[in-house]
Amino acid sequence: MGSSSTIKSLTTEDANMYLKEIKIAFKDEMYKYHEFLRTMKDFQIRRIDITGVMARVEKLFQRHEELLFKFSMFLPDGFEMKPPPKKSKIPVVSVSKEDAKEYLGKVKTRFQSQLYVYDIFLAIMSMYRNKDKSLEEIYEMVVSIFKDHPDLIDGFMNFLP
Repeated sequence: MGSSSTIKSLTTEDANMYLKEIKIAFKDEMYKYHEFLRTMKDFQIRRIDITGVMARVEKLFQRHEELLFKFSMFLPDGFEMKPPPKKSKIPVVSVSKEDAKEYLGKVKTRFQSQLYVYDIFLAIMSMYRNKDKSLEEIYEMVVSIFKDHPDLIDGFMNFLP
């Protein structure tokens, strides 16, 4: 993808509309929108090259394949963004009851000043236990509430049966 006729037909309005899409997609994670803008600025002042831009954008737009695809339209000839191959995000690892209790204690301690987060986590686990949601949906909800706590996300992945 990325013929010069495609690139030449893109307008400032196209770029602005794309920026709006990014802003909407990350309305709950505005730091990602600002990181995207910083990446574009770093490229503009030649602090990073096109491959650096692509690597940063790929990381920022994980699970946003449409944004990655559209970003390709703005790349020079010979470059394109490809979504990562589909694979299960959730490895299945068995843990002991003691490990599970330790993990739950860690979550409760971490959010002792925000117990509603712990309560939300318990509600998510109840949904999982009752099979109200798929494993992927459960994972996405947990990632959302623990987005600033990668160690809890990693621990959760081990917590699943």
